[in-house]
Amino acid sequence: MRFRSIFAVAAVCLGLAGLVLGGVFLARMPRTYTLAVGPAGLETHRYAQILAKAADDARDRVRFRIVTTSGAAESARLLEERKAQIAIVRSDYELPANGQTLIVSARRVAVVIAPQLRRGGIQTFADLKGKRIAVVRLTDPNLPIAQRLLAVAEIGNGEATLIEADLAELPELMGSGRVDAAIAIVVVAAPSVAETMTAIGRRLPNGYRIVPMPAAEAMVSRIIGTETAELPAGIFGAGRPQEEVQTVAITYRIMARNTMPNGTAGDITKSIYDLRARMSRQTPVAFTSEAPDAKTGARIPTHPGAAAFFDGESQTFLERNGEMMLMLLWGGTLVGSAVSAMLAWASRKGHDDSGKLLDEIIALTAEARLTPKEALPRIEVRIDEIVAEIARRRARGWMNEAMTSSAALALEHFRGVAEVRRMG
Repeated sequence: MRFRSIFAVAAVCLGLAGLVLGGVFLARMPRTYTLAVGPAGLETHRYAQILAKAADDARDRVRFRIVTTSGAAESARLLEERKAQIAIVRSDYELPANGQTLIVSARRVAVVIAPQLRRGGIQTFADLKGKRIAVVRLTDPNLPIAQRLLAVAEIGNGEATLIEADLAELPELMGSGRVDAAIAIVVVAAPSVAETMTAIGRRLPNGYRIVPMPAAEAMVSRIIGTETAELPAGIFGAGRPQEEVQTVAITYRIMARNTMPNGTAGDITKSIYDLRARMSRQTPVAFTSEAPDAKTGARIPTHPGAAAFFDGESQTFLERNGEMMLMLLWGGTLVGSAVSAMLAWASRKGHDDSGKLLDEIIALTAEARLTPKEALPRIEVRIDEIVAEIARRRARGWMNEAMTSSAALALEHFRGVAEVRRMG
């Protein structure tokens, strides 16, 4: 019985330990999250593909499955409708009502480019009125935001001709005079941007100039999803621009629903941020990923789990669940103690009941001495029942060796007495 009690307590403790270790193992297993992004083949989609491959190659705990959409607007809708767990969206498009930012994957700055003339030409943003303007298309159409920027400068629809073009087409368009200026909303650190600006400078006799945005603060206050930005002097080389230029920017953000657990959001954010070096081998702009504005009252909310990561306050699995595991272990100790106490009580009760059987054998032996031999079968029936009960108790471990030996001795004595009575 004592061995069985120890075995039961050990089984309970091992079971709880297995539960804790199983939880840790499951928590460390790779988890795949659906990432809505589009359209296929363009810059943001390629970024997502590189991210997914980098996570796979690094055997990261966080993996990504790409859900291709028609663009940032559809990606936002899939996130809001719970058809994707995270999505890459654009700040000046309609954002998901239940979305919160994990990380800013790219910041695109509005750059207004015009030929540098010896006299006259486009000097200010207002000078774009009546001009032919190339608007660079990248991941999503930029015509809507270009129109809003012009509208703030009181250049209405029809007062300027907007022509969509690829970034690589700008040198030819500007060099041939087919357009008078260009509005490019780009990641200024991207190598393709630097190459294009150099090519434009070579195609224009006197080079180009960067036209400043008038009252960038006012533009931001009137165009939702934009923010102020500065182009440092000389960022495009050869002294262009010659001094810092105020402009506006939009952001591409990886967003999650506000119902995502903080720990999960922190893990995804950490994975994306840590994979930047691996991703930069294929897309240098990966290193431009940055923390979102987590201040209270920010226009676009940041997920608390992501904010905790960037603030250095994120917790590991053990830190998040250590208290629960400790409670499980304490609970296991209590359960083990309770099981041990119950088994001990059952052992004592079984011992007491076995003692009663022994007492009954002794009593029946005494009765057999005094009863007529015709009544012996009745007593022997009860003895048979007691033998069966003893066998059952012994098989279940409810009787120890000493008690079994005593019962066997008492039964042997009864049989001797019964035999004497039959012969007498």
